[in-house]
Amino acid sequence: MPMDFNFSEAVLKISSLLLIVVVLNCADSKAELSAPQRIGLKERTRTISGNQAANIINKMHNQAVAAAANAIVEYGKEKKDILYISFYEEREQAREAFDLMINKMAAAEKSPFFHLMPLPAYKNKVYFTLGMGARHYIFISGNYLLWLQTSQSFGG
Repeated sequence: MPMDFNFSEAVLKISSLLLIVVVLNCADSKAELSAPQRIGLKERTRTISGNQAANIINKMHNQAVAAAANAIVEYGKEKKDILYISFYEEREQAREAFDLMINKMAAAEKSPFFHLMPLPAYKNKVYFTLGMGARHYIFISGNYLLWLQTSQSFGG
């Protein structure tokens, strides 16, 4: 089943998300994790944070990988989009976690994700993958590692 994908609109959507993430970098502490009210056509409907978010992230990975602070933000009511935000005390920790995740995904023989690729428009710093019935964008911004799982079509 081919997915309708318009690269220029995807770049615009990701650019908008990256601009919002800049606000995250202005936060004084990990307690101030915030997320956009809307992504694409969907409004924020629920936010999970603190220990609950860390537990979910660790369970998803079957190991302790949660960062210093985490948030899981849901958008929409029917088929939800999910933004995972992880805050690291040091920028280098965010970079290392990002690199480790991308390398493990690329090397995995059995994975729910496929077609992992860097997006050249972002100097290969944003990765795109398909899987679990959605599109996924993975990137870092300062001390933040972000993963956007979306069912929204960026096509026209």
